[in-house]
Amino acid sequence: MGAYSDVVYSEREAINAVWVLVSTAMIFFMQCGFALLECGSVRQKNSTSILIKNLFDACVGCIGFWLVGYAFAFGDVKSFIGGSPYFFASSGFEQMPEDHYLLWIFHFAFASTAATIVSGSLAERTQLNAYILFSFLLTSFIYPVVAAWNWGGGWLQQRGVHDFAGVTTIHLVGGTAGLCGAYILGERIGKSKRPKPSPETVEHFTNSREY
Repeated sequence: MGAYSDVVYSEREAINAVWVLVSTAMIFFMQCGFALLECGSVRQKNSTSILIKNLFDACVGCIGFWLVGYAFAFGDVKSFIGGSPYFFASSGFEQMPEDHYLLWIFHFAFASTAATIVSGSLAERTQLNAYILFSFLLTSFIYPVVAAWNWGGGWLQQRGVHDFAGVTTIHLVGGTAGLCGAYILGERIGKSKRPKPSPETVEHFTNSREY
């Protein structure tokens, strides 16, 4: 037992904690929206693959962000990246009076959202094992570094930069990563090719024009 277990929330703090949890649930629910959007944007044969990738964004991203990501983002950031040993794998959360368990789940929802943006950009063009590796890298290092700059007291925040609703920390990181991945992989195979009409279709339209 540590300092965290001895803390008793005031009424105001308890209300804030509940609101953060509600906000976290709403943010994490975006995973369902992205899954539906991406599933509707790919061919039927790839719908299962894109749903599995969205699932792994949350599962693998959770592990990466818990192990090292949160420490890189908020672990006593000086300028570029954090590194306090108390923040790795929640090893020191119990010794700190601040509720870092609450803050961790809140920021993890943001990290998984940034990773899910990439899955739509790379739809139908990546193997599952390669995507899982990239998702782990994004949530454990790429996103946390930018979060440290904007929200963890890094060099951008020290220069007065204010991130509005995650525009740079979440959307720009996810969009840029997706753009780079799409540029490397190229367009989807067969996306621009029109299927040849079957003889039955040709006959149908030919006969319909006679009336």
